[in-house]
Amino acid sequence: MNIQDTLSTALEFYTDPLLQIQFLLKIIEQYGYNTDLKQITKSQTGYDQVRFWALVLIGSVVSSISFQSSTDSESIANKLNDIYEAEYEFRTDISVCEYLTELQAETVGIILNEGYGLPQLVTYTTKITQPSCVISQVLYSDSTREQEIILRNNDRIRHPLFMPLELEVLSE
Repeated sequence: MNIQDTLSTALEFYTDPLLQIQFLLKIIEQYGYNTDLKQITKSQTGYDQVRFWALVLIGSVVSSISFQSSTDSESIANKLNDIYEAEYEFRTDISVCEYLTELQAETVGIILNEGYGLPQLVTYTTKITQPSCVISQVLYSDSTREQEIILRNNDRIRHPLFMPLELEVLSE
Protein backbone atom coordinates (compact mmCIF):
# COMPACT_ATOMS: atom_id res chain seq x y z
CA MET A 1 0.00 0.00 0.00
CA ASN A 2 1.42 3.42 -0.95
CA ILE A 3 1.45 6.60 1.15
CA GLN A 4 -1.58 8.17 -0.54
CA ASP A 5 -3.71 5.04 -0.03
CA THR A 6 -2.59 4.72 3.59
CA LEU A 7 -3.51 8.33 4.38
CA SER A 8 -6.80 8.03 2.49
CA THR A 9 -7.70 4.92 4.46
CA ALA A 10 -6.86 6.66 7.73
CA LEU A 11 -9.14 9.56 6.76
CA GLU A 12 -12.11 7.19 6.58
CA PHE A 13 -12.12 7.05 10.39
CA TYR A 14 -13.13 10.73 10.47
CA THR A 15 -16.51 11.73 9.08
CA ASP A 16 -16.13 15.47 9.67
CA PRO A 17 -13.93 17.18 7.04
CA LEU A 18 -12.52 19.56 9.67
CA LEU A 19 -11.37 16.58 11.75
CA GLN A 20 -9.84 15.08 8.62
CA ILE A 21 -7.81 18.25 8.05
CA GLN A 22 -6.75 18.38 11.69
CA PHE A 23 -5.59 14.75 11.40
CA LEU A 24 -3.59 15.53 8.25
CA LEU A 25 -2.04 18.61 9.86
CA LYS A 26 -0.97 16.42 12.78
CA ILE A 27 0.59 13.94 10.32
CA ILE A 28 2.52 16.79 8.68
CA GLU A 29 3.83 17.80 12.11
CA GLN A 30 4.82 14.23 12.99
CA TYR A 31 6.67 13.90 9.71
CA GLY A 32 8.98 16.85 10.04
CA TYR A 33 7.14 20.16 10.24
CA ASN A 34 7.83 22.14 13.42
CA THR A 35 4.89 24.45 14.21
CA ASP A 36 6.92 26.60 16.60
CA LEU A 37 9.79 27.22 14.19
CA LYS A 38 7.52 27.11 11.11
CA GLN A 39 10.03 25.05 9.20
CA ILE A 40 10.90 21.50 8.24
CA THR A 41 13.14 20.07 10.97
CA LYS A 42 13.14 16.36 10.12
CA SER A 43 14.21 15.22 6.70
CA GLN A 44 14.30 11.43 6.98
CA THR A 45 13.78 9.50 3.77
CA GLY A 46 10.12 9.42 2.82
CA TYR A 47 8.99 12.15 5.24
CA ASP A 48 8.74 14.67 2.39
CA GLN A 49 6.43 12.29 0.51
CA VAL A 50 4.14 11.87 3.52
CA ARG A 51 3.88 15.65 3.92
CA PHE A 52 3.31 16.09 0.18
CA TRP A 53 0.43 13.58 0.06
CA ALA A 54 -1.07 15.00 3.25
CA LEU A 55 -1.19 18.43 1.56
CA VAL A 56 -2.75 16.90 -1.55
CA LEU A 57 -5.43 15.21 0.57
CA ILE A 58 -6.11 18.45 2.44
CA GLY A 59 -6.73 20.00 -0.95
CA SER A 60 -9.27 17.31 -1.79
CA VAL A 61 -11.12 17.59 1.54
CA VAL A 62 -11.17 21.35 2.02
CA SER A 63 -14.22 22.06 -0.14
CA SER A 64 -16.38 19.92 2.17
CA ILE A 65 -15.71 21.97 5.32
CA SER A 66 -18.47 24.03 6.90
CA PHE A 67 -16.86 26.71 9.02
CA GLN A 68 -18.72 28.33 11.89
CA SER A 69 -16.60 31.48 11.93
CA SER A 70 -14.26 33.43 9.71
CA THR A 71 -11.71 33.18 12.52
CA ASP A 72 -11.65 29.38 12.18
CA SER A 73 -11.10 29.56 8.42
CA GLU A 74 -8.37 32.20 8.75
CA SER A 75 -6.60 30.09 11.38
CA ILE A 76 -6.46 27.03 9.12
CA ALA A 77 -5.45 29.12 6.11
CA ASN A 78 -2.59 30.66 8.10
CA LYS A 79 -1.40 27.24 9.29
CA LEU A 80 -1.42 25.92 5.74
CA ASN A 81 0.40 28.98 4.38
CA ASP A 82 3.14 28.46 6.97
CA ILE A 83 3.46 24.78 6.01
CA TYR A 84 3.63 25.59 2.30
CA GLU A 85 6.30 28.24 2.90
CA ALA A 86 8.37 25.72 4.87
CA GLU A 87 7.97 23.17 2.06
CA TYR A 88 9.21 25.69 -0.53
CA GLU A 89 12.37 26.24 1.49
CA PHE A 90 12.89 22.49 1.86
CA ARG A 91 12.10 21.28 -1.68
CA THR A 92 14.66 21.21 -4.45
CA ASP A 93 12.49 19.96 -7.34
CA ILE A 94 11.04 23.00 -9.12
CA SER A 95 8.13 21.01 -10.60
CA VAL A 96 7.05 19.92 -7.12
CA CYS A 97 7.26 23.53 -5.93
CA GLU A 98 5.16 24.69 -8.87
CA TYR A 99 2.53 22.03 -8.11
CA LEU A 100 2.52 22.99 -4.43
CA THR A 101 2.13 26.67 -5.38
CA GLU A 102 -0.98 25.87 -7.42
CA LEU A 103 -2.32 23.61 -4.69
CA GLN A 104 -1.73 26.30 -2.05
CA ALA A 105 -3.54 28.96 -4.09
CA GLU A 106 -6.52 26.67 -4.67
CA THR A 107 -6.72 25.23 -1.14
CA VAL A 108 -6.23 28.47 0.78
CA GLY A 109 -8.54 30.29 -1.63
CA ILE A 110 -11.35 27.82 -0.95
CA ILE A 111 -10.83 28.06 2.81
CA LEU A 112 -10.90 31.86 2.83
CA ASN A 113 -13.92 32.00 0.51
CA GLU A 114 -15.83 29.57 2.72
CA GLY A 115 -15.05 31.68 5.79
CA TYR A 116 -15.81 35.05 4.18
CA GLY A 117 -18.77 36.82 5.75
CA LEU A 118 -19.08 34.42 8.67
CA PRO A 119 -19.10 35.81 12.21
CA GLN A 120 -15.80 36.18 14.01
CA LEU A 121 -14.80 34.68 17.34
CA VAL A 122 -14.77 37.12 20.21
CA THR A 123 -14.09 36.86 23.92
CA TYR A 124 -17.15 37.32 26.11
CA THR A 125 -16.45 38.24 29.74
CA THR A 126 -18.90 38.26 32.65
CA LYS A 127 -18.46 39.28 36.27
CA ILE A 128 -20.51 36.41 37.66
CA THR A 129 -20.90 32.77 36.74
CA GLN A 130 -24.01 32.16 34.66
CA PRO A 131 -25.67 29.13 33.06
CA SER A 132 -24.93 28.57 29.37
CA CYS A 133 -28.58 29.09 28.37
CA VAL A 134 -28.58 32.54 30.01
CA ILE A 135 -25.37 33.53 28.22
CA SER A 136 -26.84 32.27 24.96
CA GLN A 137 -30.00 34.30 25.51
CA VAL A 138 -28.04 37.45 26.38
CA LEU A 139 -25.70 37.15 23.38
CA TYR A 140 -27.99 35.84 20.67
CA SER A 141 -31.53 36.28 22.01
CA ASP A 142 -31.76 32.52 21.52
CA SER A 143 -31.20 30.19 24.46
CA THR A 144 -31.06 27.16 22.15
CA ARG A 145 -27.56 28.18 20.98
CA GLU A 146 -26.12 27.16 24.35
CA GLN A 147 -24.69 23.93 22.88
CA GLU A 148 -22.62 25.98 20.46
CA ILE A 149 -21.08 27.89 23.37
CA ILE A 150 -20.51 24.70 25.36
CA LEU A 151 -18.80 22.90 22.46
CA ARG A 152 -16.53 25.83 21.63
CA ASN A 153 -15.40 26.17 25.27
CA ASN A 154 -15.65 22.53 26.34
CA ASP A 155 -12.10 22.27 27.67
CA ARG A 156 -12.76 24.98 30.29
CA ILE A 157 -16.30 24.07 31.39
CA ARG A 158 -16.94 21.99 34.48
CA HIS A 159 -20.74 22.23 34.29
CA PRO A 160 -23.06 24.15 31.90
CA LEU A 161 -24.84 25.79 34.82
CA PHE A 162 -21.59 27.37 35.99
CA MET A 163 -19.83 28.76 32.94
CA PRO A 164 -16.36 30.34 33.21
CA LEU A 165 -16.14 34.12 33.41
CA GLU A 166 -14.39 34.31 30.04
CA LEU A 167 -15.70 32.47 26.95
CA GLU A 168 -14.95 32.28 23.26
CA VAL A 169 -18.18 32.97 21.33
CA LEU A 170 -19.33 33.91 17.85
CA SER A 171 -19.88 37.63 17.25
CA GLU A 172 -23.40 37.03 15.90
